[in-house]
Amino acid sequence: MKIKFISSVISIAILSGCTSIIQKNDFDSFNTKLDSGDFSGASKVALEHAGYDEESGETDDLLWTLQAGATLNYAGDYELSTKLLDATETMMKEEDTESTVSEGAEFVGSMIGNDAMLAYEQSHYDGIMTNTIKAWNFIATHDFQNARVELNRAEERQRRAAQHFADIIKERTEEIKEEAGESSMLVKQTMESGYTKKALKNAGIEQGQWKPYEGYVNPFTTYSYALNLLVTGKSKSDFEKASNSFKRVYSLTGSPVAKADYQLAQSMAKSRSQSKLEDQVWVIFENGKSAIKEERRLDLPIFLLSNNVTYAGIAIPTLKERGVAFDNITANGSKTETIADMDKIISAEFDQDFPYILAREVTRVTLKTIAQKQVKDENALLGDVFAIFQMATTGAIFELSLRCQASFRQLGLKRKTTK
Repeated sequence: MKIKFISSVISIAILSGCTSIIQKNDFDSFNTKLDSGDFSGASKVALEHAGYDEESGETDDLLWTLQAGATLNYAGDYELSTKLLDATETMMKEEDTESTVSEGAEFVGSMIGNDAMLAYEQSHYDGIMTNTIKAWNFIATHDFQNARVELNRAEERQRRAAQHFADIIKERTEEIKEEAGESSMLVKQTMESGYTKKALKNAGIEQGQWKPYEGYVNPFTTYSYALNLLVTGKSKSDFEKASNSFKRVYSLTGSPVAKADYQLAQSMAKSRSQSKLEDQVWVIFENGKSAIKEERRLDLPIFLLSNNVTYAGIAIPTLKERGVAFDNITANGSKTETIADMDKIISAEFDQDFPYILAREVTRVTLKTIAQKQVKDENALLGDVFAIFQMATTGAIFELSLRCQASFRQLGLKRKTTK
């Protein structure tokens, strides 16, 4: 039996963390190298930004460490990629367990300025894709046992996804209410205002427009889990687990590729003969660039608080898709078919975060505007200076390269039998 895994990177995937606010020029050199297919060069840029110390192997920036781990996977440096992604898991755990005092200090600082003052906070799918990429690093070196460990971890992260979003929404709602304090009613009125809804619509922002895969599942991760079990399984239980996972991917996506693999896994669960895998080749096609965040600035009715206000606007992020390089590729006469769309995964999580992002920005501008009015009532000139400061600290989002480590817009997988 001869099993081959062929990973074909035909187009450039922009790889990064998912919700960090980054100045556009921070990514220029990184993106340029990615666009030219220079993954090794891109990883060096990421390592530099990550503060990588060759002697200790330590880094000090989560976002850029994610970038480096992902691009090193593309460059074929699987050992260092895994080492860095291990480091990101440690940093993500530290971020999750960050003290309340530290979080509060960060939040207050951002209310005075903007979210660019906050440290990068990973998205839920950052962790899922970290384990998934590590698994593929191990698969590339034929270490299927460690690949299984990583994919089990990724699947466990996915099982916790739905509860995660339910808990975090409640937590954030309470956080915003507490920070708004006496101004909470003004924030509520602004959020519920018809003017606000109209302004958002005019800016091309509509809440609830992105739907996740059921259960916030990443089909690529589940497919990877099933495929690893299929080609390395030794027992009926392994093949049944693979069959169930392929079935789930098929139910989520309707992919004929997942259906064919589901049927193959079913037959192997009955016969437990790996002869069915002889000369099978799975081609993984990672296609396109992920969605990015771009800034939208708009005025909200907070200015109705007083005529003695010079500026009261907000800047909020929206998602912009960037398309794919090719609709598909052909291998041995068969076309690849989409099995997971990362834009859908990215967008669905962003949609869950957006009400919090909006409420936070409205709270921020309310507090700043109240302060602006109070200053201007006492000193008109100083009030104008405060207004300029408020304008300067609104937003600072620019182009935010949003992505998880493997934020390919479209992942096409096709199973082919070679003769």
